[in-house]
Amino acid sequence: MITFYFTATGNSLAVAKKLGGALISIPQAIKSERYEYTDDVIGFVFPTYCCNVPRIVREFISKAKLKADYLFAVATYGNSMGSGGDGNEMLEFAKFAKQYGYSFNYLNAILMVDNFVDAFDIEKEIEKIPSKKINEHLETIIFAVKDRKNFVKTPSMFGKMITGFCRGLVKTQDKGLTSQKFIVNDACIQCGTCVKVCPRGNISLEDKPVFGNNCEGCYACLHICPNNAICIKNEKSVKRWKNPDVSVKEIIASNNQK
Repeated sequence: MITFYFTATGNSLAVAKKLGGALISIPQAIKSERYEYTDDVIGFVFPTYCCNVPRIVREFISKAKLKADYLFAVATYGNSMGSGGDGNEMLEFAKFAKQYGYSFNYLNAILMVDNFVDAFDIEKEIEKIPSKKINEHLETIIFAVKDRKNFVKTPSMFGKMITGFCRGLVKTQDKGLTSQKFIVNDACIQCGTCVKVCPRGNISLEDKPVFGNNCEGCYACLHICPNNAICIKNEKSVKRWKNPDVSVKEIIASNNQK
């Protein structure tokens, strides 16, 4: 089994590690320009951005040549606004993948910690972890993939509405300019961690980090900075998030483009 993953703060890598198989970082696969893979089972794990699939995952799918008897994908998301309130991300993924000849057997999503500090307080998100039943839901997904079950998560009408509303945000994020809103404060010690965790190689280090115009909008630089030196105006949380089951070293190995 091959499990492709994209991670920024560790949620998706934590899931990928528990699903198992040969783990392959999507940013590193793109960096090496390796797109042909064959296995009995091939899967994807990725976060949800604006109720949709990250641009970097879509880019890989559009170039990949995959051969497998069973295909699955699992999205991690952080906010649930009622049943199906995470949106229509799995059907959006299925529709996108179909353009390139892929029909997925299993598509599901798992509620985890929301790291979008524009709208969510990380302290409160951490307090919600027990109620999210992450391990319980993940076990269901693991057994389903192991048993080669067929399933496609479908949203509520509310979820479809949210996805429709967010399409404009997806197009804006796809322009790669999200980092223009980042502010680097005086806590920066020029350690270069932000450069190493950026999956797009969009950050260079001068006196302080300098951001280019190819931002994925993943917030890895903001959350993984050891000194909380990267922030945004009017953010809802000064606390940052990294999944405790994933190390900074693993995130760097997954994303470093330098």
